[in-house]
Amino acid sequence: MSGPEHATTAGQPAREYPFFVVGQWSGPDVEVWAVLEAPDDAAERSDALEECTLDAEDAFGTVEVVFAATAAEAEVTARREAVETAVRTGQQNRRSRVGSHSRITHYYKQ
Repeated sequence: MSGPEHATTAGQPAREYPFFVVGQWSGPDVEVWAVLEAPDDAAERSDALEECTLDAEDAFGTVEVVFAATAAEAEVTARREAVETAVRTGQQNRRSRVGSHSRITHYYKQ
Protein backbone atom coordinates (compact mmCIF):
# COMPACT_ATOMS: atom_id res chain seq x y z
CA MET A 1 0.00 0.00 0.00
CA SER A 2 1.12 3.52 -0.53
CA GLY A 3 -0.12 6.93 0.41
CA PRO A 4 0.23 9.02 3.53
CA GLU A 5 -1.57 8.14 6.71
CA HIS A 6 -3.58 11.15 7.85
CA ALA A 7 -3.41 12.50 11.37
CA THR A 8 -6.58 12.67 13.44
CA THR A 9 -7.28 14.65 16.56
CA ALA A 10 -8.40 12.72 19.63
CA GLY A 11 -12.15 12.96 20.08
CA GLN A 12 -12.69 14.25 16.54
CA PRO A 13 -14.21 11.99 13.91
CA ALA A 14 -11.64 11.05 11.28
CA ARG A 15 -11.98 12.90 7.99
CA GLU A 16 -12.41 10.55 5.08
CA TYR A 17 -10.24 10.90 2.00
CA PRO A 18 -10.66 9.33 -1.43
CA PHE A 19 -8.42 6.36 -2.22
CA PHE A 20 -7.99 4.23 -5.31
CA VAL A 21 -7.93 0.55 -4.37
CA VAL A 22 -6.29 -1.29 -7.25
CA GLY A 23 -6.45 -5.05 -7.71
CA GLN A 24 -8.50 -7.97 -8.94
CA TRP A 25 -12.02 -8.68 -7.73
CA SER A 26 -13.48 -12.15 -8.09
CA GLY A 27 -16.71 -12.18 -6.16
CA PRO A 28 -15.84 -11.87 -2.48
CA ASP A 29 -12.14 -12.55 -3.12
CA VAL A 30 -10.01 -9.46 -3.54
CA GLU A 31 -6.33 -9.34 -4.41
CA VAL A 32 -5.24 -5.79 -3.59
CA TRP A 33 -2.23 -4.59 -5.53
CA ALA A 34 -2.08 -1.00 -4.25
CA VAL A 35 -3.99 1.61 -2.33
CA LEU A 36 -3.30 5.11 -3.63
CA GLU A 37 -4.49 8.41 -2.27
CA ALA A 38 -6.76 10.02 -4.86
CA PRO A 39 -7.12 13.76 -5.50
CA ASP A 40 -9.73 15.53 -3.37
CA ASP A 41 -11.00 17.57 -6.33
CA ALA A 42 -13.70 15.59 -8.16
CA ALA A 43 -12.53 16.63 -11.66
CA GLU A 44 -8.90 15.79 -10.91
CA ARG A 45 -9.99 12.51 -9.30
CA SER A 46 -12.00 11.58 -12.41
CA ASP A 47 -8.99 12.18 -14.65
CA ALA A 48 -6.66 10.27 -12.33
CA LEU A 49 -9.17 7.43 -12.05
CA GLU A 50 -9.35 7.10 -15.83
CA GLU A 51 -5.56 6.92 -16.09
CA CYS A 52 -5.27 4.48 -13.18
CA THR A 53 -8.07 2.31 -14.60
CA LEU A 54 -6.35 2.04 -17.99
CA ASP A 55 -3.15 0.90 -16.28
CA ALA A 56 -5.02 -1.63 -14.13
CA GLU A 57 -6.95 -3.02 -17.11
CA ASP A 58 -3.65 -3.77 -18.86
CA ALA A 59 -3.01 -6.26 -16.02
CA PHE A 60 -6.65 -7.48 -15.94
CA GLY A 61 -7.38 -5.53 -12.79
CA THR A 62 -9.81 -2.86 -11.71
CA VAL A 63 -9.85 0.26 -9.57
CA GLU A 64 -12.42 1.04 -6.90
CA VAL A 65 -12.80 4.47 -5.32
CA VAL A 66 -13.18 4.19 -1.55
CA PHE A 67 -13.50 6.96 1.01
CA ALA A 68 -11.67 6.26 4.27
CA ALA A 69 -9.49 7.91 6.92
CA THR A 70 -6.38 5.88 6.02
CA ALA A 71 -5.08 3.66 3.24
CA ALA A 72 -5.38 0.59 5.49
CA GLU A 73 -9.02 1.44 6.24
CA ALA A 74 -9.67 1.91 2.50
CA GLU A 75 -8.40 -1.62 1.82
CA VAL A 76 -10.59 -3.08 4.58
CA THR A 77 -13.60 -1.17 3.24
CA ALA A 78 -12.99 -2.39 -0.33
CA ARG A 79 -12.78 -6.00 0.87
CA ARG A 80 -15.99 -5.64 2.93
CA GLU A 81 -17.85 -4.07 -0.01
CA ALA A 82 -16.68 -6.92 -2.29
CA VAL A 83 -18.15 -9.50 0.08
CA GLU A 84 -21.41 -7.55 0.44
CA THR A 85 -21.73 -7.20 -3.34
CA ALA A 86 -21.01 -10.90 -3.88
CA VAL A 87 -23.70 -11.83 -1.36
CA ARG A 88 -26.25 -9.52 -3.01
CA THR A 89 -25.35 -10.70 -6.50
CA GLY A 90 -25.39 -14.35 -5.46
CA GLN A 91 -28.87 -13.98 -4.05
CA GLN A 92 -30.09 -12.29 -7.23
CA ASN A 93 -28.43 -14.93 -9.41
CA ARG A 94 -30.00 -17.78 -7.44
CA ARG A 95 -33.45 -16.28 -7.94
CA SER A 96 -32.71 -15.62 -11.59
CA ARG A 97 -31.42 -19.14 -12.23
CA VAL A 98 -34.51 -20.74 -10.73
CA GLY A 99 -36.78 -18.70 -12.97
CA SER A 100 -34.68 -19.33 -16.06
CA HIS A 101 -34.44 -23.04 -15.34
CA SER A 102 -38.20 -23.31 -15.00
CA ARG A 103 -38.74 -21.51 -18.30
CA ILE A 104 -36.17 -23.58 -20.16
CA THR A 105 -37.61 -26.83 -18.81
CA HIS A 106 -41.06 -25.69 -19.84
CA TYR A 107 -39.96 -24.77 -23.36
CA TYR A 108 -38.32 -28.13 -24.05
CA LYS A 109 -41.08 -30.37 -22.67
CA GLN A 110 -43.16 -31.90 -25.46
